[in-house]
Amino acid sequence: MNLLCGTSGCGKTIFCEQYAFEILKKGGKVIWITTEELPTSIREGMLRFGWDVEPFEESRKFVILDAASPARLGLSENVGHGMLGLDPTGMLIVITDQLRSSQTEEEDPEKLILVLDSVSRLLLSCEYKAVIDFVACLNSRLENFRVRGLATVCEGAHEDKALNSLTFSCAGTIKFRIREEGDLRVRQFRIDSLRGRSHDDRWRNYSLTNSGVDIEI
Repeated sequence: MNLLCGTSGCGKTIFCEQYAFEILKKGGKVIWITTEELPTSIREGMLRFGWDVEPFEESRKFVILDAASPARLGLSENVGHGMLGLDPTGMLIVITDQLRSSQTEEEDPEKLILVLDSVSRLLLSCEYKAVIDFVACLNSRLENFRVRGLATVCEGAHEDKALNSLTFSCAGTIKFRIREEGDLRVRQFRIDSLRGRSHDDRWRNYSLTNSGVDIEI
């Protein structure tokens, strides 16, 4: 699992949505755990970029596990399609079951990804140690099932200790930042760490466009 770390509004969720839609277009499956955005907001937000996930939801290729609306509304928008509470232990059990059942359906585990958006809501709502243990266990589950994962966390909302613990618990970290250069706002990202693999760690400029994240190569 790779951790996407950056300030609020830098495009972490859009990056995950765009990556997820590319997987879906290639015939893969996406398990999306939402702790902040309501399922309706995710669907509508993706549709604004031209990423219509409704057909993939109908075929169960795009599965939203909703931990946001039970916490905010008391009742899930996603009744009948998967709902969670903001309980790390319970979430891990449900996610493990989803991974196990999805692995039997998908011949190629490379076509399956899991997105956790975001860890920040868990850190703000649950016991710190329980969240760190949850992320570490989830990373191990993904390794065991040979499944890729993305998790987002908001930099600036937590102490450095929490961010360092999350980085240690994940297989890699991608950092996003926004720099002010005169009247211009420059968005940049880089692969900060990638355990066991060589990588290019230079900062790359990117912009948020009507078609998603546009990265300068």
